[in-house]
Amino acid sequence: MVDQKEKNRKKALIVFQIVIYGFLLTMFLIQLWMSFDRGWWYL
Repeated sequence: MVDQKEKNRKKALIVFQIVIYGFLLTMFLIQLWMSFDRGWWYL
């Protein structure tokens, strides 16, 4: 009984981490794209 709860808790933590990291990565990519869009980088 406890093992099942523990498994669910671990799975929820992993999903939560993926969501958070995905959000942060999206924010970073938007910043990067906007900086390219403003012409800060000349490639």
